[in-house]
Amino acid sequence: MEVKIRKFKKILEETVIPEIMPYEERVPLLKPLVEYAHNIIPQKLFRYRECSEIQFDAFNKNLIYAVNAQKFNDPYDCLIRYDKQYIYDSISKGASKEKIKQLRDSLKKGESFPDFIASLYGEELTKIMKETIINATDEELDNNNLIFGMSKEEFFERIDKYIFREAESFSRKSTFIACFSENVKSITMWSHYANSHKGFVLEYNLKGQEIKCDNCSNKFTCKDRIVHNLYPIIYDNKRYDGTFFVSCFLGRHMGLFSKLDDVLFNNKSALYKSLQWSYEKEWRLFLDKPNSYGLPYLTAEIPPVAIYYGKDISPINKKILHDIAKEKKLKEYQMYIDVQSEKYAMKFKAI
Repeated sequence: MEVKIRKFKKILEETVIPEIMPYEERVPLLKPLVEYAHNIIPQKLFRYRECSEIQFDAFNKNLIYAVNAQKFNDPYDCLIRYDKQYIYDSISKGASKEKIKQLRDSLKKGESFPDFIASLYGEELTKIMKETIINATDEELDNNNLIFGMSKEEFFERIDKYIFREAESFSRKSTFIACFSENVKSITMWSHYANSHKGFVLEYNLKGQEIKCDNCSNKFTCKDRIVHNLYPIIYDNKRYDGTFFVSCFLGRHMGLFSKLDDVLFNNKSALYKSLQWSYEKEWRLFLDKPNSYGLPYLTAEIPPVAIYYGKDISPINKKILHDIAKEKKLKEYQMYIDVQSEKYAMKFKAI
């Protein structure tokens, strides 16, 4: 599978969909990525669950909840990196010393701050910049340490507070993910995601899996249509570079007509994780729908094919899950530890 993931990574990085590109032109560019990902989907994928009323209800209704990365246990999850110096240099090119001196002199004469600059930075930052520019000396401007009257250090501090954090938050809040694993025998995942072996795991066959919206006659016009894609995680020591997204986000915040260089930035940033997580062998189901930003979750209706009970699941929780599984005619398995085995791996048996 590692060789297949490397090939998937290559295809992913080569697939770039500009926001300005019409929908009909996007489809052929996306086709190689989607088809290759589909071809390498394992026959079995597993979803670790804790025992709770919400999870019991989701199991009963065949619902898969996709949440945003702010709820994940990895602080780097979907967290884009970006080159601040590149962004600073891009903006500073449009802030020449001569223009700032002219602006300073006009402000000293009592003239108003230009509307276009005020719209770029907002009321609070505009007030700060106005005071800084009025008090700036020719020497400070000649040393090129100011951007619209703001030192580089102060620029980063202010932009960090007002823009970059919003960009990070937007990226993480606008991506809805449901996580799966190729491995049902992981001691660590049973501990982390199934309440220390007191929970359960659901098995899915997601190869060619469709959801309700796929077969709807109004799927191309419906405002509530949910789009889904399933991709493997790329484990790498190098984080995804989201500089161009942050530049675009900054431009939009400034009121500029900025378009994304790649609409896949959300998926790409969510598919890179540290090698330290590679034991999870994770796949991610992405759900998306119009105007979903800020929602707590999205759901897809996909039935499981089997259930695995944790080694230390309580009798009452097992009884609740068994009754649902029996009604659905699912295969049932019990996890256990083979005391004679020399390997650190959970085992399971049919029940």
